[in-house]
Amino acid sequence: MKKIFLLLGLMILLTGCITTPEKVSIDSTVEAAISTAIAPYESRYDQFITKEDLKNFQDEQYVQIKNLIIDQMELYKSEVLPATIPTATPENVQSSVYEYVGGTLMPTSTVPTYKNDATCVDRFTYVSDMTIPDGMIITPYTNFTKSWYITNSGDCTWNSKYKLVYNSGAEVGKSKSFSILEPEHYIQPGESIIVSADLVAPNNINSTFTTYWALESDKGEIFGAGDAKNVFLSSSFTIADSFNVAQNFNSLTCSDDTGYITCGATNQSNGRGVVYYDDTPTLESGRSGYPAIVAGPPVGKENSTVRFEFGPLRFPRRSWFYTNFCCRPNTPHCDVMVRLYTKEPGYDWVLREEMREWNDGFMNEWKFTLDDMGVFDQDYYYAIEVSSLGGATEEDLVMFSNFRIY
Repeated sequence: MKKIFLLLGLMILLTGCITTPEKVSIDSTVEAAISTAIAPYESRYDQFITKEDLKNFQDEQYVQIKNLIIDQMELYKSEVLPATIPTATPENVQSSVYEYVGGTLMPTSTVPTYKNDATCVDRFTYVSDMTIPDGMIITPYTNFTKSWYITNSGDCTWNSKYKLVYNSGAEVGKSKSFSILEPEHYIQPGESIIVSADLVAPNNINSTFTTYWALESDKGEIFGAGDAKNVFLSSSFTIADSFNVAQNFNSLTCSDDTGYITCGATNQSNGRGVVYYDDTPTLESGRSGYPAIVAGPPVGKENSTVRFEFGPLRFPRRSWFYTNFCCRPNTPHCDVMVRLYTKEPGYDWVLREEMREWNDGFMNEWKFTLDDMGVFDQDYYYAIEVSSLGGATEEDLVMFSNFRIY
């Protein structure tokens, strides 16, 4: 099963934290099938998700894998993540290898048993960032989780004594080390895992911070990626007192009624919602607008919904939330409901504002202080939802322009 996880993880667009990642060998037949299936869904934008979602997705892994490869490829960036790691003993660790048989994912064999002793070599391969793309704007004092997707490319079996540890650069971690596995869980050579560090943004406006992290083995060895094991996981971010949502498009998480979707996808003909970036939008009135985020619910479905989320962000009192939004030009049948939600980490979403938007030639505007919503001085997530009123059409697209919190 882990083989397909590695294949899917490799296809996530790399964000450049590792300059010389190792090449991971994949089966040419499956690679060709994947390349054909994924073509309609390719985007220049990456998908990033929150740590809260990572845990939920891992628990739901097996039920989310689709029998048809086209469904897997459509959702691979957000739904197909590593399964909960099976409990095993280091002396008898095995992993199933899966292939497609008649369109169904079936186990075919097991890989050899690996030992963990003084002769084995620890190494990992960086696959992709999972959260907080490099260059993201973070507000002061915000708590956030940086996650990386990596593969055990050595020949040691990793156990719960392996750690993610601070190596160099900005000391912004809440701890110098973080566990990567629960007790009695193991990662074999060739298997993949998400490793995460809990970080907190300093109060240094207009400053950029880069922090580097490595793995530590159960023998106390510090190692990184590459043949020399000296290429480390990194996170680079800038501190600012405002957050422009369009400029931080790569930090969004996008979904519709069916599940998570790739942010940046523009294809409305496949029955899924779309959320994408438009740097030169034309507003409903025909005038040019600021760079915008465009969102549209799944076409052909009654009262369907699309959603994009961002955060966590922390702002002080008297900060402002602002966006204007409208339909695309020449869309007389555009008619949707737009909603704003917020939530504290660990709590449910709370509806804060809702407004109907249709093609009336005008811009709607949300401008209010965070004091009005009571969402200041601590971390909050934000979500925008666009729902069709009746059957959704390709005209039900809403542009969010000049979208920022400051």
